[in-house]
Amino acid sequence: MYDPSIGQESLTKIDVIGVLFGHILFGVAATLLLDWSWIPLSPLQKDSGRSLKDIKRSWGWDEKDDQEDESITNLRK
Repeated sequence: MYDPSIGQESLTKIDVIGVLFGHILFGVAATLLLDWSWIPLSPLQKDSGRSLKDIKRSWGWDEKDDQEDESITNLRK
């Protein structure tokens, strides 16, 4: 991109591609690594598809967390 304040190109296509790739990588990492279970979902949203917790469980992630959740649920009963 041409920057008229300095009279030359300041951003190249590689810079733009790098920023876009970095944002996509951050988005994927934030989705998979952060706990999003605090966001309330309606029953319709819950029934419409697999939850992130189910996806992580199918990949073998959060097995320890699932056991802790079950023990907490059993204590509440």
